[in-house]
Amino acid sequence: VLSDGGSGSTAGVVAGVRWAVDNGADVINLSLGGGGFFQPFYDAVKYACDNNVVVVMASGNDSSSIPGYPAAYATDYGLAVGAVDQNGNDASFSNRAGTTTIDYVSAPGVGIYSSIPGGGYSYSQGTSMASPHVAGMAALLKSYDKSLTPAQIENLICASASNSDSNSSNSQN
Repeated sequence: VLSDGGSGSTAGVVAGVRWAVDNGADVINLSLGGGGFFQPFYDAVKYACDNNVVVVMASGNDSSSIPGYPAAYATDYGLAVGAVDQNGNDASFSNRAGTTTIDYVSAPGVGIYSSIPGGGYSYSQGTSMASPHVAGMAALLKSYDKSLTPAQIENLICASASNSDSNSSNSQN
């Protein structure tokens, strides 16, 4: 839903989420962010979860105490993902869970060796690097038991996570 340069429209992302749901996706990874609350985007994430699709969303890279959008929708639907470094410490740039109960975990997001548009590889950082780790976990759980609902998968991932960040103690388990 994004160009090689990482740009796109919210309408394009919303259409992409709905297309993925309608075409058999089990897990959707949203390594993207921006803007504020947008009802059609919220409705698309809800649509995915209502149709047994897990939605994993990068929490954002603003050093904020709360996730950005769309990860902020994880108060109701989906799973927000923050970033940690190789030592398990919260990445300075990563948006935190905040004080509202939310499905939120952290995953490796610093110094991640990844493919880049146009070919080749590079080390990158960000919650967009962390989110695919969690989407992979969700896919493994879904492949193990197709009857697991998105809420059950989110609970399994959150309940098995540990995080020293004080804000994460408010995460839903």
